Amino acid sequence: MDQLTLLEHFIESEINLLVKLRMGNGMDEKEYENMKRSFSLLIEQWSDKDSIPQDAVQSVMEVCGELYNFSRNYSGEESERIRDAAANISTLRQKGLACDQISDKAKEKVMSSLMEQMEKGGGFFEKLQQGKGLDEEQFEEILEELTTIDDKIFFWDTMPKPLVRILISLYEMDLFVYKYEDEFQDQVEADKIYDAYERFFDLIVG
Repeated sequence: MDQLTLLEHFIESEINLLVKLRMGNGMDEKEYENMKRSFSLLIEQWSDKDSIPQDAVQSVMEVCGELYNFSRNYSGEESERIRDAAANISTLRQKGLACDQISDKAKEKVMSSLMEQMEKGGGFFEKLQQGKGLDEEQFEEILEELTTIDDKIFFWDTMPKPLVRILISLYEMDLFVYKYEDEFQDQVEADKIYDAYERFFDLIVG
């Protein structure tokens, strides 16, 4: 099956699955299996490439975070099924995006400052993961870099995998809100993280 058809199937199944979850109908196993199958085949096609089609970026960026968030709207076994689905898709996604090479030097130049900002001070997300809270100065620098380049990167036909991973991490930043509320018992920091997430979301999606 060609890449365009697979991508259409993946996006359609993802939308159907998320709509049913949003309506309170629970996990549709058929849609999930269709989505996973299409995504697995796409991952195979992308395995020898250092970028993915621009048309795939939004769905690839959003799918796991959406599933994890929906898992919190359900309880018991249904919640676990949704969380397991998110984990399975996340594993596939990590495999498919595991490439640090950027063959297009023009794109690498556009991305270089953003990548440097992400890694500064031991890594923006590494510090969040360790419970050190939101580095507000670093986040402002990251957002400034994104604001500078977003009118370029979303018009590329393909997006380098390292940049897709950055966008995924920023899109899923709201998941750290739960970590700080539940694990670190720090509501003030959780609120800061959510405010930062909303600003990123408004820039990229809104």
